[in-house]
Amino acid sequence: MNELQAVLNLISSALLGDLASFLSPRLIISKDDTASTDGRTWIRLPEEFLGIRLGEQMNVFIGLLAHEVGHWLQPLKAVMEVEKRTGLHHDIVNIVLDVHLEYCVPLIFPLFAAPLEAVRAVVRDAHKSDYEKLYKEASDFLQAADAALLFGRFCVDTDVSFGSPYALIQRKVTRNRKIDESRMNDLVERVSCVTSYLREDLPRYIEQLAVDFPELCQPGATFGITNPLDSLKSGGDGMDIVCTLLEDLKVGTDGVPSDVIEEISSGRNPASAETLAVSRQLQKRWDVVRGCGVIMAPGRLNRLSALRGDPMPFTMPAPIKGRQSPQTKVVLVVDWSGSMGVNENAPWNAALQAAQAIALAIRSTGGDVRAAIFAEQLWHAPNFSAEVLFAASLGSLSLFEARGEDTNFSWLPQVWQAFPDYRVVLLTDGNGYPPKAILPSGRKRTSAVLLQIRRNLPQNVAQIEATIQSFASSFVHVDNLSELAAAWALLIPRRMQ
Repeated sequence: MNELQAVLNLISSALLGDLASFLSPRLIISKDDTASTDGRTWIRLPEEFLGIRLGEQMNVFIGLLAHEVGHWLQPLKAVMEVEKRTGLHHDIVNIVLDVHLEYCVPLIFPLFAAPLEAVRAVVRDAHKSDYEKLYKEASDFLQAADAALLFGRFCVDTDVSFGSPYALIQRKVTRNRKIDESRMNDLVERVSCVTSYLREDLPRYIEQLAVDFPELCQPGATFGITNPLDSLKSGGDGMDIVCTLLEDLKVGTDGVPSDVIEEISSGRNPASAETLAVSRQLQKRWDVVRGCGVIMAPGRLNRLSALRGDPMPFTMPAPIKGRQSPQTKVVLVVDWSGSMGVNENAPWNAALQAAQAIALAIRSTGGDVRAAIFAEQLWHAPNFSAEVLFAASLGSLSLFEARGEDTNFSWLPQVWQAFPDYRVVLLTDGNGYPPKAILPSGRKRTSAVLLQIRRNLPQNVAQIEATIQSFASSFVHVDNLSELAAAWALLIPRRMQ
């Protein structure tokens, strides 16, 4: 229960930002068969879901929680009005909404992809034969459509929110000769395309679905099986409130996805004497004033005390009473694309040295630094350890030169979710694919260094700046490599804000 509430609080904070403390919903554990939400004050999870009790497979219940959060992002009030006006069967509407939300949620919260997959697998194992039987015995197109769409939701490919149930429709053991297979395939194709629609276009999509498939408009029809994720039967009240608050949330349908890959770092690339000198200069930016000096205690050797012959020539910082300043927390992400390694003056080497200097400076003042590199993908060491900045290689990648094939920023949502209270500062020398989903709260704590773009890509400066501004609240241009560390450091606040 506490773990799930913590997950819900994390989601609320990411979606609502400063308003989370006022609007964060509470988690309720109930004896219902499935999860539900009113989109405003609560999310209700069942004590048991398809034979799995709460606490036995936490991933499944996190998936149910993520599913309910997905309904916050949909204009359900408008959708329900369309359903009422057209008579489109509620089960069909609910399946369409579920397909759409389980596509969108992993774009915004990538770490929820596996829990959602786990839920779909549980439903598949429990109901696959039921869906096959219902399709085979369906007396009309609506019943067959419900079975086929549920089969596509859960039983074709649990990696995705919907897979075409071609095998169900065409397979001899389940073929239903009362059903027009061509028309059923048209419906399946239409439902699979809902993922290409923006959330604000869902009411229009559903209304057109009712026009094109009038045989689905039988609101009073009942079936011999239910959708285990039919959460709208007890929710939906006030869900448009969150949509209003999230008007700046951008969930696009274009772009190229980027993998986030964990590798083991190896070898050493220690900081040079010059890098250490720069680090000492930068350290002043994050130094926290110590209010009460030192005390005699086992700690550092005090040479003056030792020369005087003091019996206890050791000191340590005295405990600080009262509230302490929050430590600096930052994720440094460095562009490893090939252009960083072949340009004049080796910008990759300068970027890596600057990152080393910043990491050492922040660490020396008690802060926490994580790191990664990116090109067409994002690569990181376990726990995003900053030791990668001082390594010779990361997996099969050499860190002595940059050799990535492309530039892609679509990994950002995963970093935002993995480090919800960290500043994310990235360095790049070119344009790339932006994330498909951009949360305002994530953008607020993201900054970028644009390295030598005005010199190397003068014709693309405006386009690159527009891409960066879509997901970063601030950026700086750096044309001289000697200014890189100082400019990068300016984007990192003295404390986490």
